[in-house]
Amino acid sequence: MTSQLRTITVRELRDLLEDQDDNALVIFTANYGDYHRTSQALPLKGEVEEGTVAKSAYSNSGFELVQDDEDPDNEGECADCGSIDDEPHTKDCSRAQKYLVIR
Repeated sequence: MTSQLRTITVRELRDLLEDQDDNALVIFTANYGDYHRTSQALPLKGEVEEGTVAKSAYSNSGFELVQDDEDPDNEGECADCGSIDDEPHTKDCSRAQKYLVIR
């Protein structure tokens, strides 16, 4: 079974925010991964950049944001980078999926 990174598009994000107060404060949340599944609040700096996502055996989500100077934790079958089928490719692979990263 192929693991997929579930996300939304910029258009879907705009649609979600369309009826919201322009002055409302925004945070993102992530599951802390503890027994009680604590939802941690993540602050935002208001910065957007493009990033590459790769598979990771280390991350609870199964994915990591690859920094330019890092090698992703990858085990797979792509001839270029080792990814399996349609799973995310490594940052150096010509088929790597780029995402907008909001910090």
